[in-house]
Amino acid sequence: MKGLTLVKKQLVMDQDLKRPVIKENQVLVKVAYASVNPTDADVAKGKYALLLKLSGGNHAVKTGLEFSGTIEQGNDKFAKGQKVFGYVDLMAGEKTHQQFIAINADFIAPMPQTLSFEQAAALPLGALTTLVALQDLAQIKQGDRVLVNGASGGLGVYAVQIASILGANVTAMAGPNQEVFLKELGVSQVVDYQQHVITELSQSFDVILDLTDNLRFKHIKHLLAASGKFIPTDPTLHLGAFLGNYVSAKKTKYLMVANGDHDKLSQIARWVDDGKLQTFVDSVYNLADYKAAFKRLDATGKRGRIVMKVANT
Repeated sequence: MKGLTLVKKQLVMDQDLKRPVIKENQVLVKVAYASVNPTDADVAKGKYALLLKLSGGNHAVKTGLEFSGTIEQGNDKFAKGQKVFGYVDLMAGEKTHQQFIAINADFIAPMPQTLSFEQAAALPLGALTTLVALQDLAQIKQGDRVLVNGASGGLGVYAVQIASILGANVTAMAGPNQEVFLKELGVSQVVDYQQHVITELSQSFDVILDLTDNLRFKHIKHLLAASGKFIPTDPTLHLGAFLGNYVSAKKTKYLMVANGDHDKLSQIARWVDDGKLQTFVDSVYNLADYKAAFKRLDATGKRGRIVMKVANT
């Protein structure tokens, strides 16, 4: 069994990983494709080493959060050979840069029928995170004004589409040459961050979703409507703003999606198969070329997710 493991904070190939043994309510999945995202890069640098150890996530393979694949050993919910996609437990779960993982059956769903494995691997984490942010936290209503900062990245391409599906009027903050692409996804207005400073925008918004984690509540508070919501993706950077929620009608929301959700992933799959939600793969690498895949994370102008082919299907 092949996979990636961490030795002295460096990613290396490991040829001798043992096949996992499933526990109650788990299934065994043969991973076809898995994404590479900024959290993986942080883990590779040792940023979460202590947290992984304390949470029971100190597995041989420590990178890879979302995936597509087939059921190798199922249960009453999933049959052997069924195509699935999902998002592992962020801390405690076995990670996806390896051929086989044991995963809670509640964290996965049947793959959209219209997608390939590589497309499906680019979908679950970004779509699920932004669905929780916009539907559960922001509680978007028809006509709400939503600003998505970082709109063309791995989460942004789903955020702008899901906001539109939920009825919002969407403004996208992105890099140059993204206007045509983003308007095709339902965006009303595209703002080039190289030409305009976000804090100097003249509009007001019911929701600001910051997928770059470069914004702070105190700097964009004036852009929020009277009861507007600011949603950053890394809550650990905004502890002071959460305390301010007690005295302000404008709120900073706590976004943390720690694992997959069968029901929400199933909804996402239906949107894909109904033609309402598109998935985007920025680039594809073989597992052996993981260094190039991780290097791609630092490139500008990406559209969608970076994925790696883990095993033949």
